[in-house]
Amino acid sequence: MGKHHILPALALAGGLAGFGLRLWQRTSALDPVTELFATGAPATLALWGLMAALALAALLLSRGGAQPEQPEHAFLCPSAGYMTLMTAVGMCFLLAAALGVPELMEQIQTWQVDPVHHIMPAGAVGALVSGRNNYRGVTGLRTRIPAVLPACAALPWLMEVYQTYSRDPVLLRSSVPLLACVFLLLALYQQAAFFYQRPHPRRFILFAVLGMAFGGASLADGLSLFGAVLTAAFLLCTLGGLTALSYSRFAPGTAGRQAPDPTVR
Repeated sequence: MGKHHILPALALAGGLAGFGLRLWQRTSALDPVTELFATGAPATLALWGLMAALALAALLLSRGGAQPEQPEHAFLCPSAGYMTLMTAVGMCFLLAAALGVPELMEQIQTWQVDPVHHIMPAGAVGALVSGRNNYRGVTGLRTRIPAVLPACAALPWLMEVYQTYSRDPVLLRSSVPLLACVFLLLALYQQAAFFYQRPHPRRFILFAVLGMAFGGASLADGLSLFGAVLTAAFLLCTLGGLTALSYSRFAPGTAGRQAPDPTVR
C-alpha cells in the first residue's frame, strides 16, 4: 500500500480511534457527580498517547513526494471517489445550515446573530466548486475564492465552540473539541494557502491528521445534531483535501505529471 492510501487511512483510523478512546475516557474517568476527570486515568493517557503517535507518524510519512509545477496543482485528483466525497461535504454543510435555521431565527429575534449559522452555505459552495475544479483539472485565479471558503466557514465555528467552553474550568472536557476546531481550521487554511502560492504540504498533512483525530474524538462528547453534522462536514472536507494531496504527491507515476488542460473535455 502506497502513501497515497496510507495517509488518508491513517487520518480516518485516527478519527475512529480517537472517538473510541474519548468514549472510554468519558465512561471510565469522568465522575458523574463532580463532573471531573480522574487524574492519570488509563483512557486519558491512551488518548493523548494516540495523538502524539499520530503526529509523529504524519511527520514521518509526509516526507518526500512529487512536487507539482504549480502549488495549486497539488490537489488535482481525477477520481470519482474524491468527487463523491466532496459532494458529501457540500451536502453536510447544507444540512447543517438547515438544522441551524430554528436557532438562527431565534437569534434574529433577539438581535444576536451568530455567523456560524449563515456562513455554512459558503462552505458548501467552496467544497463543491473546489472539488469540481480539482476533479476536472481547473487551475488559475478563479480557483482561489472557492478554495478559501471552507476555512472561512471554520473560523466562526471555532469562535462559537470557544464561547461555549470558555467558562468551563475542566480542561480535559474543553480541550478536545477546541483542539479539533483549531487543527481542522489550520488544515483548511493550509490547503487554501496552496492556491495563493504558499504551499506547506507537511504542515497541511500534520494538521489534517490531528484534526481528523481530535474531530473524531469530539463526536463522542454528545454534540447536538447541528454540531455533529457540522463537525462531520469539516472532517470530510479535510479528508478530501488530504486524499487529493496524497494522490498528487505519492501516487505511482506522479513525478513530473502535468496538470490537465481545463479546456479539454
